[in-house]
Amino acid sequence: MEMTVATEGRSSKKGVRRAIIVFTVTLVGLTFFSNTLLNMSLPQVRWVQPQQGLLSHEVRGSGFVEAAESHSLYTEMAWPVDQVKVEAGDHVKKGDEIITFQTRDAENLLKDQEARYRQRQLSQEELQDRYVKASQNEEDEAKRSLSRDIESAKLDLQIQMRQIDNLRRQLDEFAVLKSPVDGVITELNAVKGAPIAGGTAAVTVADLSKGLTLKASIEADMAGYIQAGDQTEVLFPALENARIPAKIIEVRDASSAAAGADAAESREGLKEISLSLRDKRLQGGERGEFIISKKSSSPAALLPAGAVREDENGSYVLVVQEKKGTLGTEYYLQKAYVEAGDADEESVAIASGVTLLDRVVVSSNKPVADGDRVLQADG
Repeated sequence: MEMTVATEGRSSKKGVRRAIIVFTVTLVGLTFFSNTLLNMSLPQVRWVQPQQGLLSHEVRGSGFVEAAESHSLYTEMAWPVDQVKVEAGDHVKKGDEIITFQTRDAENLLKDQEARYRQRQLSQEELQDRYVKASQNEEDEAKRSLSRDIESAKLDLQIQMRQIDNLRRQLDEFAVLKSPVDGVITELNAVKGAPIAGGTAAVTVADLSKGLTLKASIEADMAGYIQAGDQTEVLFPALENARIPAKIIEVRDASSAAAGADAAESREGLKEISLSLRDKRLQGGERGEFIISKKSSSPAALLPAGAVREDENGSYVLVVQEKKGTLGTEYYLQKAYVEAGDADEESVAIASGVTLLDRVVVSSNKPVADGDRVLQADG
């Protein structure tokens, strides 16, 4: 009887132990399972540590080649064009004829004016003869009248001569327009049989001996990274992607004189950059592209641009923090406000707020915020 009771007691204790073990295993399993489910739902983040480095600024632009110096030729006369001896793009030498004009009417007018001048001369000589005769006859009143007539005739001759001189000058200067330099015709506004519109240049000649320039507009905030004297290369797709050395000669406010308020507004926030080029392959009009790379002067702690966020209080980053848990290390996010400085297309310089040892979130597969628990904070 006693043996039976003892046996039952031992069996009861074994059952309790088994129950405890099963409960414990089940509890651990449920905890592990629930933790696994939780981990599967947590945001996954990628982090980096700030790196000491230099920012690299790239100033990009494009423009068209033009002569550094051009000559625009105008005519004062509304004479019809007789011949146009060149086309836009043609090379010319100094003194080459570009446009001739129909001057027959002007030449006939000059002949008429010269004939009138001779008539006035003859009239003046007749007045002088009459004055001599009146003097001999002591006709004082006639002398006074003739003296006034002679003076008036002299003035008429002066006026007539100025008109003749002006006609001669016009025929000399504008009958034929000639190239003032060796260069290329970049603009031509002449049509055979028609006069040149008033105020319009008949022709523009680019002086290639003065070199070539390429002008382009860039964002004003990028202009601070470049200056006159900087060297670069310009890529020309039309010349089989030839790279031609160039030098910055000027950086200035973009001209807004083109037309009206709309044009001025569209040019705000822009700077105009001029680059000088010298290459026999360039004739003017070619489109060129350039990239000017500049490194910052001093190193700084850099973070990817996407790591820096903004709220109403300023710039901040999310830093990954560790905490030991019952089932291992857990990761949480902590907001850290930073002082962001200069930036390039990829990185931001951080003046304060984080250290080189901090792990800063750069991306996540779900939206994250301060205090969130995250999964597998891999760098």
